[in-house]
Amino acid sequence: MNIPKLKRIKVSTEQELRTWLRKNAEPAQEVMIITGNKKSGEKHIPSQSVRDVVRENGWEFGRSYTLNGNLKGHVVRYGV
Repeated sequence: MNIPKLKRIKVSTEQELRTWLRKNAEPAQEVMIITGNKKSGEKHIPSQSVRDVVRENGWEFGRSYTLNGNLKGHVVRYGV
């Protein structure tokens, strides 16, 4: 599986994700949101919560990837 080479944005809370999405809503932008997974020692945001926050802020949720075993990457698009 090829993981897309996109700008990566690491967030640890839903509020941090909301703030980033609102400030960076630019046409035709695609990025990968990075969160900790359940097994990581970092704060975990469930994938469904990421999907909900992304959609409520006008972004489109794409595919998710497991990165380095402890991180999850979620591809999101705005205005594509």
